[in-house]
Amino acid sequence: MQGGVQTKDVPLGSDVTLNVTSDVADEVHVHVYDNKAEVAAGGTATMTFTADIPGQFEVELEGAHLKLVELRVS
Repeated sequence: MQGGVQTKDVPLGSDVTLNVTSDVADEVHVHVYDNKAEVAAGGTATMTFTADIPGQFEVELEGAHLKLVELRVS
């Protein structure tokens, strides 16, 4: 994870777009929202969703158990 895990503040009700580039094939998972996208090794996965659940949520590479970012929705 380049630059370490960051926390991003997201206004409740806003649209969020995540672009994840990975050097390994895995699944990007936004916890609680249960959004998932496959990413190929050397590829980029893009997912867009509405941040309509308040709280703090982990985004990770599921198979590697690697946290990518924390989303704080309020």
